[in-house]
Amino acid sequence: MALSSTTTQTLNAKPEAKPVVDAGAASVLAALVLSVYAAQKSKKQIRQLRRKAIAALFQYKIRTMVARFVSIFSKNAALNLSNRTLLLILLGLAFLILLFVYWPAAIALLLLGILLVLLSRDF
Repeated sequence: MALSSTTTQTLNAKPEAKPVVDAGAASVLAALVLSVYAAQKSKKQIRQLRRKAIAALFQYKIRTMVARFVSIFSKNAALNLSNRTLLLILLGLAFLILLFVYWPAAIALLLLGILLVLLSRDF
């Protein structure tokens, strides 16, 4: 007796729709939940919670400000530069070097760079 099996692949014709998040409705719901939670607390507990929230917000702001400077000077930079931006930076650097070494070549490179930027739409 032989065993056989078949599989069928179903095609999902419609893509799954992502829910639309309304920022106003989310903030109203959060305020409602927070007001119910705060109604159960005493004034002293609410002041303590407020101080903790302000301290957490302050720490978050400091960390994000420091993270910006760390990402600039770190070896693993989190900058997402496109190929076009890198090419333009290299063209500018080469132009500056050639400007001091041999200025006619710098002018030719500048004209070539301008033509490259104008003629190419997406590199």
